[in-house]
Amino acid sequence: MELEVRHLRTLTTVASLGSITKAAAVLGVAQPALSAQLARIDRALGGPTFVRDHRGVRPTPLGALVLDRARTLLPAMDALRQDARRVACGDTAATLRLAGAGSALAAPLVRRLSSGGDPPPTLRAVPDTARAVAELAAGAHDAVLAGTCGDALPPAHPGVQWRLLGTDAVHVVVGEGHPGGGDVRLAELADARWVTAAGDSCFTECFLRACARAGFTPPTPSECDRAEALELVRAGVAVALTQPYGALPAGLRALTLRGTPLTWSTWLATHDDTATDVRTRLVGAARDARREELAAARGRRGGTSPHLDRKVRPAV
Repeated sequence: MELEVRHLRTLTTVASLGSITKAAAVLGVAQPALSAQLARIDRALGGPTFVRDHRGVRPTPLGALVLDRARTLLPAMDALRQDARRVACGDTAATLRLAGAGSALAAPLVRRLSSGGDPPPTLRAVPDTARAVAELAAGAHDAVLAGTCGDALPPAHPGVQWRLLGTDAVHVVVGEGHPGGGDVRLAELADARWVTAAGDSCFTECFLRACARAGFTPPTPSECDRAEALELVRAGVAVALTQPYGALPAGLRALTLRGTPLTWSTWLATHDDTATDVRTRLVGAARDARREELAAARGRRGGTSPHLDRKVRPAV
């Protein structure tokens, strides 16, 4: 039996649910039929992809390898199918496909790219930057907008170029009733409960080191998405570390950390063979979106925002 795309989808479904019974229900097949298909897949690959125990099923080392490749291949196949259908229907205008990984500028970038009358790009959130870049190299995306902590570099990948868009100070979001002024020292928040964005960067470690330099050890910070973090702040049970972009809901405000102990860099990745005019348009739109968001943030606070317009590094 030759391994097919549908087999990879079967494996990813089983892995995500951790149960043959649940996967069979989702896939619409009987459990014995799914077990037989998994056995055929194992024979095609030369070994077992899952082991079963009282907790369900979990990938073997071989299964983990196949699943890792499938997470790159399946989005690329989906993109191929969508593009083929579009062209077959006579729509030859290419729609940009953007992936966002750890950057709050993704939505403003889409908005900026749509402002000239062009069709809006599609946007897909990918929690793992390395995975997003692998998918970019495989053809699933046209560009990846990603964030890294401070001076950390994004993951390198053959066939991919990174451009630094800018490095900015990390802010703290607090409730409207918080006694702090427009800016505070990190040590003034030593008793706070903290929440950071979930992701694959080293940001939590950098935050803990910054706290150590400020002379205190905070409780282990919570990690969750932006909406959940802001709800925790609104409820008065945490303060949130955030990128200095995007509007804040009513009842919240942003504070600047004196001395800029934490920074966040925004990067844009494209293919090596991306047309020069397309790359220029993407980079220009991303930098414009960043400037607009920073200006809006300064306007909301009625003051200045210490962002760091460092000299742009060469592509990596």
